[in-house]
Amino acid sequence: MNDTLPRAEALVRTLMLRRSGEERLKMGADMFSASRALIAASLREEGLVPGSAEWKLRLLDRTYGSEISPAQRQRLLARWRSESGA
Repeated sequence: MNDTLPRAEALVRTLMLRRSGEERLKMGADMFSASRALIAASLREEGLVPGSAEWKLRLLDRTYGSEISPAQRQRLLARWRSESGA
């Protein structure tokens, strides 16, 4: 679904391409940081302890979703649990 007018989308694209590569990279990094902060706030609201294995797993899942294979996810979870002594 796309609710953006084609001319508005074209204008945004033109304006974005006028920025330097460095500016676009910084914008992307800033957006990623902002999204992680929102996820972290949500996890705190759910009562999860920052830095715990469950926290890290939920942060990973909400940040990367299906980009992480089930096998990678299990290896990371096992490592985090062993690090925390759980």
